This record gives sequence, structure tokens and C-alpha cells, in this order.
Amino acid sequence: MSRYDFPIPYGWFYICDSTELEPGQLQPLRRFSRDLVLWRDMQGGYHVQDAYCPHLGANIAVGGVVKDNTIECPFHAWRFNTDGSVAAIPYAKRINENACLSTYPVVQHYNWIMAWYHPQEKQPLFELPKVPKLEDKAFKGPFSQAHTIKTCLQEMAENTVDSAHFQTIHQHPGPAEYDKMAFEGHSMIMESRQHFPSSRGSVEGTLSAYTAGFGFAVVEYTTLIEMFMISTQAPIEKDLSMQVNHVYYHNPEGDERTDRIGHAFVEEVNRQFRDDIPIWENKIYRAKPELCDGDGPFNKFRKWAQQFYVEEA
Repeated sequence: MSRYDFPIPYGWFYICDSTELEPGQLQPLRRFSRDLVLWRDMQGGYHVQDAYCPHLGANIAVGGVVKDNTIECPFHAWRFNTDGSVAAIPYAKRINENACLSTYPVVQHYNWIMAWYHPQEKQPLFELPKVPKLEDKAFKGPFSQAHTIKTCLQEMAENTVDSAHFQTIHQHPGPAEYDKMAFEGHSMIMESRQHFPSSRGSVEGTLSAYTAGFGFAVVEYTTLIEMFMISTQAPIEKDLSMQVNHVYYHNPEGDERTDRIGHAFVEEVNRQFRDDIPIWENKIYRAKPELCDGDGPFNKFRKWAQQFYVEEA
């Protein structure tokens, strides 16, 4: 029996940091239960395409090369443009216009390369949000940690509405108190008041989250200092996901005490995330859970989440 039966959702998903590849480089990539090739053209643009050549099936990510704004297959040297069309076949008199590499829309969003996936190959249905704080030099960061989890993205995202688990799993002194929980189009918006654990005991603060689909979230914290986290996610397989937490904290004066608090918070964020992993990796999905009056708006969340699942073309 499958622990859940969600297909891979559509949306914008994390591929890599914007400095991961040099122009002219390529590498294999596994996303969306597919083998892909990630490459960077000589002008610096990033591209994500299916790895297997439509000619005879060679894996372009293994032995292929980048030539200007094209990528060349290692088997018969067919070259493909950034849109997936055939650019050249060295031994043919004319190009086979039917051959094409499936190509995924890619954007550089601040420090991250994000790719759009839709099982029906529809073009992007929403944009990633602007984050003005990322342009504020008073914030130090990012302090990034990557996690790979044997679960699907919906199970992870459901934590946002689970007010009780902050207390039972993360040792918060009490459950979250929601001031706002809204589901607007492709976005989920949460604002809450919480008591956070610290080395000095309970600390009162706020936590807000703005989520764009299942692949990108902005989480803001105010406790002893001001902090925020960009959370980037991606489905590797239907039952295997990755999340990278990029944490920033506000320290315009370069204060040493603020640095200590900030670094401690980075570790605390990732500790709490790791605390969730054994639950996610071993639970099953209850389609009709027996809820109580202390639970968050699970049903509203699940109704919102359904929009991201469509049948393949």
C-alpha cells in the first residue's frame, strides 16, 4: 500500500544556486521523476531539458558538451537549441524538425535557479514573489542547508497549518495562535503568534509565511532579532523531495551578540526541520482525518492544494 497517492504537482521548483555552474558546463539532474540535463550557455543562461536524445536515446548529461547556445549529444553530435529544437546534425543534409528535447521554463529568482514543471507542459500559471528584504544589505546571509526527505511536498507543506505540532514536535512552550490563514490563488498566507524556545527560556515572537505553490516560501520571524528564511523545494520522485533552507538575519551594525543569536537560530531552524523528518518518512496520509477543535485548518489547506494536481497530457 502506498503511504499516499499524490502525483507530482505543477509549479516553480528549485534547481540549484545561481553560482553552481560556470558558463559552458552541464550536469545530470533528477527532478519530477525524470532524468534531466542542467546546462549553462556561454552567455551565462541556465537551461533544463530532458536528458535523453530524441534520436537514439543517449544521455546528453553524460558526455555531452555545450557549444555556444547549444548542447551537443555525445552519441551522434546532434545539437539542440535552448528551446529544444534541433540546431544541427553534422552528417545530415537537412534537419529533422520533428525531433525536439522537452524544455522547462527557467528563471533566476534572486540567488536561485527555478524551473517550471507542468505535466501537461503548460506555460507558467503564476510568478514567484518579490522579496525586498533580499536586497537589504542589513541582512546577513544566506546560511543554507539542504535536506532530502522520503515524502511528498504536500505532506511537508501541511505543517504550515498544523498549529499543535509546534508544541508536540518542536518543544515550543505552546501551540501557534493564528492571526491570519488565507488561501489566495496559488498562494498560502499565514501569520501567527508563538512562543519560541531559547537558551534563556520562552521567547514571545511572530511567524509569518508566504507560500507560492509547493516550491517557494518566504518565512519571517521576529523574536530576539529579526530574521527570515527562503525555503526552496523540489520533487525528485513522487515519494522523494528536497528542501533547502536559506536563512538571513538582520544585523546592520555588525553586532557580535546579534551574530551569535542569528547563528543559533540558523541551527534551530534546521534542527526543527530534522525533527519533522522521521514523522514525514513513516506516516501515512489520512484522506479523512479525525480532527479536533485544537487542530488547524487542514481541510481548507487540502482544498487549496488540490489545484496543483493535474493529469499528464
